[in-house]
Amino acid sequence: MPNRKNTGVSLIDRFSLKERMIMQVGWYGFMTIGTFGIYRQSPVWAVIYVIYSLLAFAQVILPGLCAHCPYPSMHATCLFLPPSLLSRFYPYKGPRMRTMEKISVGTAMAGLVLMPNIWLVRDPPLLALFWLFGLPILAVFPVHYCRRCRHSGCPMNKVPASNPSDV
Repeated sequence: MPNRKNTGVSLIDRFSLKERMIMQVGWYGFMTIGTFGIYRQSPVWAVIYVIYSLLAFAQVILPGLCAHCPYPSMHATCLFLPPSLLSRFYPYKGPRMRTMEKISVGTAMAGLVLMPNIWLVRDPPLLALFWLFGLPILAVFPVHYCRRCRHSGCPMNKVPASNPSDV
């Protein structure tokens, strides 16, 4: 299905294999490096970070953000996980996110990104590698994806209000 053009903004219908690979390598790369950096200094805190990460995904990010995203269910595509898996375990709830979901998703994501830095500052090469994987993801979302996204209820969505949405 081709991208529809409206008000000069081309909305994304599907993510290419290249886009998915880049996002997944970056996301899982910085998560792995962060966990490894914590583990080198404190195995106990590494386990705590892994548990936090799994709970943040399963209990906050997937149901609070991904279940509101139209891409897995309506467009059979997702940047980070197989869309069929998301649709099966986190059925589409519609685009509107509650205020508490926005706050908890933002907090959970901030924790995933910021927590490893506490340990990584003592290991500059790993800190640099962590941000080498993480920074492109954090930069490309607001510049590229958020300006063309169909998830109209996402607080990061930057599509002009006059641009009609399929959701």
